[in-house]
Amino acid sequence: MKIDGGPEKILGVYKKQGIQPSRTDRADEVKGAKGQDRIEFSTKAQDFQVALKALGEAPDVREAKVAELKARINSGQYNVDAVEVADRIIDSLFLDKKV
Repeated sequence: MKIDGGPEKILGVYKKQGIQPSRTDRADEVKGAKGQDRIEFSTKAQDFQVALKALGEAPDVREAKVAELKARINSGQYNVDAVEVADRIIDSLFLDKKV
């Protein structure tokens, strides 16, 4: 579609109909405008912020757990069930099909 005449022609059509274009660039004329912006976060967003902060403060590696497992491996008390490992590997491969 081609429109000839540009914005002036379009404004002329509105003026003929008695419609005045609105002015959005004068915020001080809007009733109730106080001249400052405000942001309000939902409670869900606030909870997410708290959880994100807690996650950032948590250590990446649980040193006590790693030390315990190393000690059990070195003493020969840590035994891994090969069938259980295989089952978990297969379950992780097909996880998207369960969902």
